[in-house]
Amino acid sequence: MRNNTEKAAVNTQPSNRLVQFDGLRGIAIITVVLSHCYIMNQGGVANAIFFALSGFLLINPFKDAYEQRFLSIWSILKFYKSRALRILPAYYIVLLILFLQTGFNVIEKDVFLKLLYIGDIHEHLWFVFAYFWLMYIIPFIFFFLLLLAKKIKFLRNDLVCACIFISLSALIRLFYLGSDMFDIRLDQLMLGIAAGYIFRFIRTDEKKASSFRKHPVLGQLLVLFIFLLVIVTSSDVLKLFDPSLAEYYIGWNLIFVVGFFMSLLVLLVALYPDGFIGKFLQSKALVFVGKHAFTVYLLNNFVIAQLNIQSKYFLFICVFSVSLVLAWVIDSVIDKVKSIIVNAFSRTKKIKGDV
Repeated sequence: MRNNTEKAAVNTQPSNRLVQFDGLRGIAIITVVLSHCYIMNQGGVANAIFFALSGFLLINPFKDAYEQRFLSIWSILKFYKSRALRILPAYYIVLLILFLQTGFNVIEKDVFLKLLYIGDIHEHLWFVFAYFWLMYIIPFIFFFLLLLAKKIKFLRNDLVCACIFISLSALIRLFYLGSDMFDIRLDQLMLGIAAGYIFRFIRTDEKKASSFRKHPVLGQLLVLFIFLLVIVTSSDVLKLFDPSLAEYYIGWNLIFVVGFFMSLLVLLVALYPDGFIGKFLQSKALVFVGKHAFTVYLLNNFVIAQLNIQSKYFLFICVFSVSLVLAWVIDSVIDKVKSIIVNAFSRTKKIKGDV
C-alpha cells in the first residue's frame, strides 16, 4: 500500500530486529509467569505486547507491500497453514500431557473436548482462543481494505493505513465496551498493525529515517520509560500509594491505552535496534526464552497447579524453570518432526522429478 517508487532507507538488517523481538517476547513471557505467581501482576500488559507484536509482523514492514498477499486465496491458505503449524502442535502436545497426567480432573470433559477445536477457553488458554480467531479474521479485513485501495489512491499510503487501523481499533474497543461478546483483543492487534505501517512509512523515506537515526538515545530512553511505566503501574506498586488499588490491573482495566503503549514500544524497538536497549533485548538468554515463549505460556499455569510452594518468589523460579525446560523439549521435538517431514517430502518430490 505504498508508492513503488520509494526506496528503503534504513540500513539495519531485518534479522537484527527479529532477534530483538524475540528478546521482547522473552520479557513478555517472564512478566506473564510473574503475574501468574502473583508478582507484579502485569500479565495483561504482557499479552498486549504479544498482540501488538503479532499485528506489527502481520504486514512485515521490513518488506514492501507484504500485506498484498492477502489478495490471493492461495496466499491466505498458506498464511492459515503457517499459523496452524505455529500454534497447534505445541497446543495439542500440552493438552495431551495434561490429560495423561490428570485426566479430566483439571479441565472438565466437555470443556476439554471443546478445547480440541478451540471452541472454548480455560483460564490462561483464552489467549490461544483469541489468537486463533484473530488470525482467522484478519485476512478478510486486509482483503476488503486492499480491494478499496485498488480504486482509492490515498489508501495506498502507509500513514493513511496506520490512521485507518488506529480508528478501527478505537471503534472496536467501543463496541466491546457495549457488548458482552468475548474480547479477542482485535483492537490491540490493529494497533500493532498501525505501528507496522508507521514504521514502514518512516523506513521508506530517507529524510524521515535520517531524522530518527539522529536521536537514538531519545528513542532508547522512551523504551526504558515504557518498561519503567509497566513496573510502576503494577498493582504491587500502586497499592503502596493507595491500598484500594491492590486489585487494580491496568492491563485488564485500560486495554486500549495499554495496547497503544505496547504498540509504541514495538515501534520504538524496531526503530532503534542498536544501543543499550538493543543489546539487552538481543542477549542470548532473553532470545532463548522468547523463542519458546508460546509453549511456556501454555505450560506455566498447569505447572503452578502441580506445585505446593508458599513463597511466591520461589514458586516463580520453579515454575519458570520447569516450564522453560519442558517448552524447550517440546519445541525441539516439534522442530525435529517438521524437519523430517519436510526432508521426506523434498526427497519424494526429487524422485518424482528424476523419473
